[in-house]
Amino acid sequence: MIKIIALFFSLALLSYFIYRTSRRGISKRYERKPENPWSALSEGIDPTI
Repeated sequence: MIKIIALFFSLALLSYFIYRTSRRGISKRYERKPENPWSALSEGIDPTI
C-alpha cells in the first residue's frame, strides 16, 4: 500500500515539473528581443530610454 502511494506521489510530482518546464519553454520561444534600435522602434519600444 505504501509503495502505491509513493508511486502516485512521484508521478504527480514528475507531472508537475514537466508541466512547469513546458510552460516556460513556450513563453520564451515566442518572445523576441529587438536586435537594434530600428527594430525596437518597429515594435513600438522607445530606443532612447
